[in-house]
Amino acid sequence: MMGGGILRAHGDARRSMLATLYGGGVNAVLDPILIFGLGLDLTGAALASVAARVVIGAAALIPILRHHGGLPRPDPKGMLADIRPLVTIGFPSILTQFATPVGQAIVTRSMAQYGLEAVAGMAIVGRLMPVSFAVIFALSGAVGPILGQNFGARNFDRVRAGFNAALLFAAVVSVIVACVLFVLRAPIADLFAATGLTRNLVYLFCGPLALLFFFNGVLFVSNAAFNNLGHPFYSTWMNWGRNTVAMVPLVWLGAVLFGAPGVLIGQALAGVLFGGIAWVLARRVMDGSAPEVEKDRFDREGRLLSLMNLRK
Repeated sequence: MMGGGILRAHGDARRSMLATLYGGGVNAVLDPILIFGLGLDLTGAALASVAARVVIGAAALIPILRHHGGLPRPDPKGMLADIRPLVTIGFPSILTQFATPVGQAIVTRSMAQYGLEAVAGMAIVGRLMPVSFAVIFALSGAVGPILGQNFGARNFDRVRAGFNAALLFAAVVSVIVACVLFVLRAPIADLFAATGLTRNLVYLFCGPLALLFFFNGVLFVSNAAFNNLGHPFYSTWMNWGRNTVAMVPLVWLGAVLFGAPGVLIGQALAGVLFGGIAWVLARRVMDGSAPEVEKDRFDREGRLLSLMNLRK
């Protein structure tokens, strides 16, 4: 994640995205081999995840060393000077990211009661998701600096336009990817040798649930807006709300009504709910930021004019 952030800071968003794609590809290949081929079940899924993380880390760091001058020696004085602004954004960001594994643990625990086929199906869906929607995962990292730069330039119309363009882009990508997954759902399931309940879960993701991923895109873009418009804790609230407040009851209700498929449905609906909430909150932040910043600018200009008059 640090390597991906450094690559984006260098303007190398393509290699940052490729690191995620490589990891997803490794996971997609190793999961069926280790889970089904070698019969390692959950241990195989865990080993595949570890391998994918190693690949992602290497793919993110190697381009920095090869193409961007490597990593400089840390300067304690500089680090102390930068620690306050870093903590201001970093602490809520840590809390925000911590919500995702908590939500995944809730979903995994709920799915485990339906046996290894259900867990295998969830594992396949979990590996297909970052590969299929890698562009949307990368979108939040790409749109954040655009929103922040225009906000810093006091160009609030372009902040709103950038936010809306990102949502439109996420919608178009979601529809295209969902259509491709739907058409290829049988070959995808065959690629993983998925049968029975495992196959049903893969088909469910490659159908309506893929379309609902748009709302995750809305949440990603809204979180980028919160972080770059001075409200990083809003991202924390949205992620924790999605992964706990919404996830627990919706996953439980989905499991009661539909069994294992209901767990995935509940997870998707949690994204829909908080994606909508985040969109409304982001619009309020953007609408409220302009007058506040303009007032600050007016106050600064007023004080400057007063000083000029005093000198005269």
